[in-house]
Amino acid sequence: MNGRFSGLGLSPPSDATVIWVETTDRALHFIDGVFMATDGLANVRREYRVEKGRKFYKLYVSPQGVEDVLALLSRAARYVPIGEIRVEE
Repeated sequence: MNGRFSGLGLSPPSDATVIWVETTDRALHFIDGVFMATDGLANVRREYRVEKGRKFYKLYVSPQGVEDVLALLSRAARYVPIGEIRVEE
């Protein structure tokens, strides 16, 4: 079963920017809903990493959409807990 999906190319496109967002499991559903309404501005993943008890979830963003995504996350923080946001270079 390991090789079953190997042909799907599950790695992100080479031009995608990764943004890590510190948030909660419940807030991630809200954030995902926000980006579902933006016609593909960001791909919210359920993939996360834990650093010192803080959960950071992964978003794939097109390079030209980074500023828009950051603005939407800032607005979403009025309604759900969003902590640190890291843009990978």
